[in-house]
Amino acid sequence: MPAILISGKYPTIDGSGHLVSPSDPSKLPVEESPSDCCPFHTDHIIDRLKRDNLAQEHGRAVYSVTREDESMREALKVFHAVRADYRTADYGASFNWDEVAAEYKRQLANFSHLPSRASDAEEPTDWFAVAFRSKRRTDCDNVDLFDADRKAYEEAFYGTNKSLLMYWYSDVDDEQNCLATCVWTSRDIARSINSLPHHREAARLAAGSYVHYKVGCCRIRWTGETLRVSSW
Repeated sequence: MPAILISGKYPTIDGSGHLVSPSDPSKLPVEESPSDCCPFHTDHIIDRLKRDNLAQEHGRAVYSVTREDESMREALKVFHAVRADYRTADYGASFNWDEVAAEYKRQLANFSHLPSRASDAEEPTDWFAVAFRSKRRTDCDNVDLFDADRKAYEEAFYGTNKSLLMYWYSDVDDEQNCLATCVWTSRDIARSINSLPHHREAARLAAGSYVHYKVGCCRIRWTGETLRVSSW
């Protein structure tokens, strides 16, 4: 399976450490050990956090729900790559932004009951995207890496009151290249999570798991008709 979006069914990991899409996702067990799966499915996370009280532990109400952000959260569920070399190619040219824009425009009507971000309807709306490009070592421990990733995701999602709109990552290609990307409501909020404990642990593991890696930041701007992606 080339990639996984957290709003979809979560995958299992095969004996080689690669993501495997089940033939019938509805048959996946509700609970699996973190060492056997990569549980980024939102409902699964909510249930576990309620049990473990992690929502209270990490909760920091820094994001207020808006029409634009919730519309983008839904629109990003159609996000996918449009070229085979997306792991290393230009971020703005690698994904179906036109489709995301069309879905965003449609979703705005569904969230018209929510407060708007902008006082001026003509004012552009920006979101912050992070692209983590890496070349994974062939001898890295994928189970530990995925488990650290899961914990960092939970910490980011609930530690910012769901300011994290999307998390998407690919499997490795034939040369061990990989891409993980996330979209946030705010650059300041995204940066605030770097000091949290699970993010520090994920960063520690990254040092020994990759041949090299690079973090890029992008602005996603809604102009009123289209989405424009540029470096930030």
